[in-house]
Amino acid sequence: MDRDFILQYLKLEHLRGNSELTEIAEHSGMEFVKELLREYPSMRVLYVPTLQRNRELMLEVIRANKDKMSPIQLARKTGLSVKRVRLFLRELEMK
Repeated sequence: MDRDFILQYLKLEHLRGNSELTEIAEHSGMEFVKELLREYPSMRVLYVPTLQRNRELMLEVIRANKDKMSPIQLARKTGLSVKRVRLFLRELEMK
């Protein structure tokens, strides 16, 4: 997975489901949260979900790159399966 590629799309609204990370972002800034996610993809003291589990973030990454990359390339960049990328692409087409 290309963590830096995905993190460039991370916004505060993507952290809604994680009150700890939202609070950190509000107090220390999104760049600090991105650094945490880059360096500590999963911590024991503070639950940090994997980037692949953030559905809204993955949708945004795929939406932004669907015309630039194939499903296979998107799967490599996001760490998702090709099947999952294709499901997201179909979902985006429905919207």
